[in-house]
Amino acid sequence: MIEAKNLKFKYGPFGVDKFEIKDVSIKPEQGYISCLLGRNGSGKTTLLKLLYGVLKSSGGSVFWNGEKLSIRNIPAYRQEVAFVGAGGWCAEELSIKRNTEIFSILYPGFDNAYYKELLDMAGLAGDMDKICMSLSQGQRMKAEIVFALARRPKFLLMDEPLANLDPVFKTDILELIQKSVSENETGVLLSTHLCDEISDIVDKIYVIEDGRISRSGSRFELLGAAGERDLKELF
Repeated sequence: MIEAKNLKFKYGPFGVDKFEIKDVSIKPEQGYISCLLGRNGSGKTTLLKLLYGVLKSSGGSVFWNGEKLSIRNIPAYRQEVAFVGAGGWCAEELSIKRNTEIFSILYPGFDNAYYKELLDMAGLAGDMDKICMSLSQGQRMKAEIVFALARRPKFLLMDEPLANLDPVFKTDILELIQKSVSENETGVLLSTHLCDEISDIVDKIYVIEDGRISRSGSRFELLGAAGERDLKELF
């Protein structure tokens, strides 16, 4: 379980950039899909990077299963927590197949049989020899998610995984996420700025505005039973 308590962060020295993460506390759980819902520039990516340890907070702490995240335990933490959308998941000039051969070695828990199953499900089994830089945005995202899920992480952080994708790709990606949650009890925290992307699958929503969590609750509490509440109402 990931938990953030009173996280603080500010970009830029001497107030050059005044954007801040302000006393954010969240607790997404394993076996459920949670969402960071907010407009572009609201702090979604920054908060995810703080949770993954890419950025160091100026106050507050991140905990994994009750243990405070630190330099000492972050390598083990990243074996159990995957980040999709952070970049650096592949070498652009290499094929999906070659990237998998190289980077899967870094993760002892990487499940090759499960990886092949996910590739088939995502429609990527025939694309393994394609060079990564030649992939469409949808193909790249599916390849990144499939690789991350094949690690069988306990938790998956996802930065705008559905942004600018066509409906078919969105459906495929959501099916991959739901499969991992239902079969492996993976915890998922994904960010988005559109309610309709997540209204059918998300369990809990954190609304983030100007670096602060303004509201949180279950999907039904915040969107209504039909998931049709207008985004503007949440802000």
